[in-house]
Amino acid sequence: MTARSAATLLVLALLAACDDGGPFNPDAGLPAFDVTIGGVRLVANSGAAIANGNVFTVLLSDQPNACQQYGHFPVQTWTTLTLVLATGTTTPTVGTVVSQQAVPGPGQVVGNLIQATSDLPPSANLDAVDGTVTWKSNTDFSVSLQSMDIGFEGTGDRLQVANIGIPACTPQ
Repeated sequence: MTARSAATLLVLALLAACDDGGPFNPDAGLPAFDVTIGGVRLVANSGAAIANGNVFTVLLSDQPNACQQYGHFPVQTWTTLTLVLATGTTTPTVGTVVSQQAVPGPGQVVGNLIQATSDLPPSANLDAVDGTVTWKSNTDFSVSLQSMDIGFEGTGDRLQVANIGIPACTPQ
């Protein structure tokens, strides 16, 4: 076997190891949506909700499996909307989008839209700066995003979507 053949087999084996059964994650829970914010296109194919106490990190990604992506960076170009939601005193929580901070306070949401390739610095990083997100955490740690209206720094474009189910994720 030549070195080129061995390298090709290795690449195919690695790709197969990352295959979650197809190009679309049927457990994504959300209806896919396609939006462009500040010139950054997000074709949301999958989602993941990671619970940490009363704070949930929600990923909406163009990758086939957002849960598998959490904490890892795909080799190709990827676009992900990350929202950090802190529960409030009402159900559903109506969270107010605030400027970036490490951990949002009760009833607050912070987020950003990032586009990057592999280990390179992001080609786009838009911080969420205003708006509201109405959401509910479920007993299985999934999240129901009932409505989102989010504005981003440096653009008049807004993300306005509704009725998105995000499955629970236990990062690997």
